[in-house]
Parts: sequence; structure tokens; C-alpha cells
Amino acid sequence: MKSNIPTPEQVEAMMVEKMGALPQSLNSAKAIDPRFLIEQAMSSKFSVQDEKNPFDAKTSMMLLLATSITLGSQECIMEQTKMLKKMGTTKEELAFIIRIVKHGHSSVVMGHAKAAFDTFES
Repeated sequence: MKSNIPTPEQVEAMMVEKMGALPQSLNSAKAIDPRFLIEQAMSSKFSVQDEKNPFDAKTSMMLLLATSITLGSQECIMEQTKMLKKMGTTKEELAFIIRIVKHGHSSVVMGHAKAAFDTFES
């Protein structure tokens, strides 16, 4: 039985073709254990690239960007924004992604503040 799992070298070649270069974080991970590249590719395959993903590629990338902004991953923000630009994302769409993330953050702040609100309520 032949394995359908790509080699780290194949994954790296695919990532370089798609992004122009291997992100620095994955380069560092590869130096420790090249299988991290396979794990990253498999994670993408079973989420963003999954045939059952109800979202188109651009929407999926927008969700990834929103997550990266929320988590503060500058490298991911840069790479995902480049890919979204290639996909035809407009400045207006980018502005709304950021507005939605900003709203999510402010909603979280309100949730975190609940204890303070409740203290003054009693």
C-alpha cells in the first residue's frame, strides 16, 4: 500500500510555489523536525482546502486572516494578506475584516468586564 502523505520536501515546494517563500516560522520548525511541514499541510488540507469546506477559498483566507489578527501573528497576517490581495480582495473588504475583528475584540472586553459590572450592580 502506497502512502499518499507528501514528503517534507514536497510540502515545502508546494508552499514556496503558493507563497513565494517558506514562512520563517515554518523554516525554523523544519530545522527542528521537517515533519512539522507535513503537519501544517495536513491541517490546511482538512480545513481550508477540504472538499467539504462550505466556504470558497477567498472567504476561508479571510477567516484565517481574522484569526491571525486576533491572535497577533504578524507573519501569518503578512502572508495571508498577500494571498488575499492576489485573490482580488479589495481595500474595502480588508477594512471590514478589521472592523469585524475589532468588534469581536470589544465584545470580549465587555465579557471580561462582567465581574466589574456585577460588583457595582449589587
